Amino acid sequence: MPHKRLLLTPEPINRSITLAKYIVHWVADVGPKKLADSTFRRDEQDIRRILPALGNYKLTDLRKEVIREFYEEMRHTPRLDGRGNLSEKSVEGLHNTLCGILSAAVDEGYLTHNPAWRCYKPKGQKFEGQSMKYETYFKLVLATGLRRGEACGLKWSDINWRKRTIHVQRGVVKLSHQESITKDPKTTSGDRMVYLSKEMCQLLKAWRKECEWDRQQTANETVSEDDYLFRQPNVKPMNPCTFTYRFKLILKANNLSLDLNVHSLRHTNASLLIAQGVDVRTVASLLGHAQASTTLDIYAHAFDKNKRKAQEKLGKAIGL
Repeated sequence: MPHKRLLLTPEPINRSITLAKYIVHWVADVGPKKLADSTFRRDEQDIRRILPALGNYKLTDLRKEVIREFYEEMRHTPRLDGRGNLSEKSVEGLHNTLCGILSAAVDEGYLTHNPAWRCYKPKGQKFEGQSMKYETYFKLVLATGLRRGEACGLKWSDINWRKRTIHVQRGVVKLSHQESITKDPKTTSGDRMVYLSKEMCQLLKAWRKECEWDRQQTANETVSEDDYLFRQPNVKPMNPCTFTYRFKLILKANNLSLDLNVHSLRHTNASLLIAQGVDVRTVASLLGHAQASTTLDIYAHAFDKNKRKAQEKLGKAIGL
């Protein structure tokens, strides 16, 4: 009787495991085979700092923002000998260890790309992609008066480059203890067109090029018209709270009042429109207010200033 060849079916890869569980496997089966003893021992020391901060994240949920915030936190973490905080060289070492572990996860099929790639830069150097993302978001809110969630809900298909307009037709809402969801505007006035300057269009086009480059490098994909302008790696829109948190960091770094928030940019947009003499109905339409009376109630002080200026001009004109 001829011998039958035994076919082995490999076990399916669990792509939902946490970083902590993967590191257990890495320490037991991967690291000792790939690294010199001294390097492996050093990496084990780094793992003791990585696990408390990132261990509970699923491998597929690790994002650049999370990893970079971990590095920044480490810069303010005391050394084991109590002699000040970790050096920049130590932070770079943590990055190299994490990057090596996640690279192994890619090789084994747990990840499609390494989320730690391009995440580290020495303190004081800017992350072009990250800084451009936040610059684009905050300038867009300031230039258009969009609500936080409306900006997060924008897709590339909403932009008409020729007419320099954005169709606002959805918003991202974060409910307590729940994932953020995308919703249609509450009122018909919320579904509206806002207009862009040439400079804002140029910034948005530059941001799209950055997104194209990042998608190509990390996932060998291109940006789709159906993609959100500000999206997570899982293709869902970013949470408005992420921008709130980042805005507070900017305020702290520049010694500005922490009473300000992202919504303050929307108020600034409206106040500047009013200061330029734009009528209340137009301002209400651009802001997505259902009633012009709402705009008057919120910005009564700004309109009063315009009334005073108009009255003074009239007085000069008629000599009274």
